[in-house]
Amino acid sequence: MKRYFSLVFAVVTLSALVMLMSCQTKEVTSAKVYIQQNNWDKAIEQLEQAVVLYPNDAEAHYLLGDAYSNRSEWTRMNEMFNKSLAIAPTFQDKIRFTREKYWGMAINQGVAKVNTKDGQRDLEGAGVDFATANEIDPGHPEGYKYLALTQRLLKKYDEALSTYAKYFELKSDDLVVMNEVTLIHLEKKSFDKAIEMANKVLAIDPNNFEALTNTANAYINNGQNDLAQKTYEEALLKKPDDPDLMFNLAQVYYMNKDFDKSVALFQKVIEKAPEDYEANLYVGNAYLNMGDDFHKSLLEKQNNNQTITDEEIAQRDGFYKNAITYLEKAVSLKPDNSAVYYNIGIAYVRLGDQKKGQEYFDKSEVK
Repeated sequence: MKRYFSLVFAVVTLSALVMLMSCQTKEVTSAKVYIQQNNWDKAIEQLEQAVVLYPNDAEAHYLLGDAYSNRSEWTRMNEMFNKSLAIAPTFQDKIRFTREKYWGMAINQGVAKVNTKDGQRDLEGAGVDFATANEIDPGHPEGYKYLALTQRLLKKYDEALSTYAKYFELKSDDLVVMNEVTLIHLEKKSFDKAIEMANKVLAIDPNNFEALTNTANAYINNGQNDLAQKTYEEALLKKPDDPDLMFNLAQVYYMNKDFDKSVALFQKVIEKAPEDYEANLYVGNAYLNMGDDFHKSLLEKQNNNQTITDEEIAQRDGFYKNAITYLEKAVSLKPDNSAVYYNIGIAYVRLGDQKKGQEYFDKSEVK
């Protein structure tokens, strides 16, 4: 009984195999022969007939897509691949392999044009390769990222934003890319859009340091100094030793005329980098402003017949002396800024040294 069952099963299996072989159309059979001969033109000719005559033949559509890939006809390749998959998933692994193979080749070609040994990057050529990769596999998000980065380097900001929009259709929650888009908006001076995108990042990750600093930079460039100050203060709490954050927040304090806080932070920057020209310049100008503000207050007291103490005079003069110290350091680092010489002259005049003040006024006219 068992032997009879095995015999029957063998006969049925053989019959099924014969039927399966006989189901392959003559056009597909001919195309396979031409493919083995590497005669792609003839193979395509047969397969184009096959997909018209047999629109539900998944293999014919797959083979035609594969043939198109050999001619770099990516749009037609994907059209046939998608039709094959819509009919049946039979060839999905082969389709995935073909797409990944050619996608990887295009990406590697683009990367090689960016990362050249001689430093002569071909960004335009790389962009073409990355665009080709996206045409080969429109469902692969990384290709859009490569292309957008290249477009940004080429300062094609609108194209980069359009490419990133396609990336977000495939991967909407990539915080790194969202920060990249924020930077593009900053470079375009689209500060409201930069703030909007940075806030989207912070809504997902409130501790995202790059988004915090991007938001602060957008606020300061948009003239929203109070919001910039608040955001920089939050960022500095997360990275208290970051000299760039210290500098940026000190700059905001200066613009908000909070000179005491500005000087304190800039001095921390100078402790780390004594030759920082801008930090020395800001501290010198902050002390000059503090001296002038205090000088005005003393004049008001004098006008109101109030007594001005020696301690108050010493405090005012201390501001001006500190201003001279830092401003002279600044001109020693960059001696071609006439405004700095002029401000040093102002400080000397405020201290009663008219001769020294005039020397610096003269220098400011020469520079």
